[in-house]
Amino acid sequence: MKTVVIIGGGTATFTLLQGLRQFPTNNIVIVSTADDGGSTGVLRKDLGVMPYGDIRQCLMGLSYTVPALQKLFLYRFDRGSLKGHNIGNILLAALQKITGTPEGAIAEVARLLNVRGEVLFVSKQPTTLSAKLRDGTLIKSEHEIDEPTTKKRAPIEKLMLSPARTSGKEIRSGTKADANPRALDAIARADAIILGPGDLYTSTFPNLLVPGIAGAIRNSRAKKVFITNIMTKLGQTNGFRASDFVREANAYLNAGNGQTVIDTVIVNTKKPRADIFTRYRKERAYFVEPDIEHIKKLGVEVIAKPVISNHMHKKAKGDTLTRSLIRHDAEKTAEIIWNLIK
Repeated sequence: MKTVVIIGGGTATFTLLQGLRQFPTNNIVIVSTADDGGSTGVLRKDLGVMPYGDIRQCLMGLSYTVPALQKLFLYRFDRGSLKGHNIGNILLAALQKITGTPEGAIAEVARLLNVRGEVLFVSKQPTTLSAKLRDGTLIKSEHEIDEPTTKKRAPIEKLMLSPARTSGKEIRSGTKADANPRALDAIARADAIILGPGDLYTSTFPNLLVPGIAGAIRNSRAKKVFITNIMTKLGQTNGFRASDFVREANAYLNAGNGQTVIDTVIVNTKKPRADIFTRYRKERAYFVEPDIEHIKKLGVEVIAKPVISNHMHKKAKGDTLTRSLIRHDAEKTAEIIWNLIK
């Protein structure tokens, strides 16, 4: 059985897992510890627990439980004092308190949901994500990077990651987040390492900032695959073409000048429907142009196909975060990955 390691999390990874589960693969997801928005951010702040939002979604993507439990873990309150909170996030937070560790909480939920595969935090401690913009502005919150408060913002120049303060303890200057040994082991034994799709600077890249992770990916013999997004995102990938995604990924993987860590990139070639385009334009988001020849010049194999889903997703009631309307077709994308490693 082939081992596929996915570095990311969130709805995009959940969707990809729905496709990969159709193939004989051992799927392992590595998730950032920097999420501080929505229900996850509130529980993290109030209870001092790890950010479980992406963990929950990935566990659901690997779950083979009964429909009632699936609906329970996806349920989000849409009114009252619990408005915006997801049941799965609350249960994971409670289980961390009961078991004493995030790993214990994840293991208990994995058993409850009959999960096949693994979901791992990239680090054993919560982290704070910061971004320096080209105009010198410093943003010290993953949520603020993810959802800009204005419709115009300077491009991101550099991402930074540091351990978060927990239980009132101050972080010593120069302290770094430690890589989860289980994440390093998964990368070392992977047959394929998948980066993306998902929010580039708040979902994928924070994992690569944890010391040891980028190096482990570079040294791995696995096929390194990058899946570019279908649409750009305000404040993160404004004006990006497909080659810009690949260039930035190689930069955060610390590839040398003129070198590439990414072996293969999967690029969507089909534009969304006109009505969906109109809704995205209101958010200053646009189609990611598949500039295939530019990617080839980087020394990367390109698989350019129409991998956009025909289904338009709706946001759950009570969800306070911005969500994508369109996503990759899970089956088509997973089949491409399987054909690369089978």
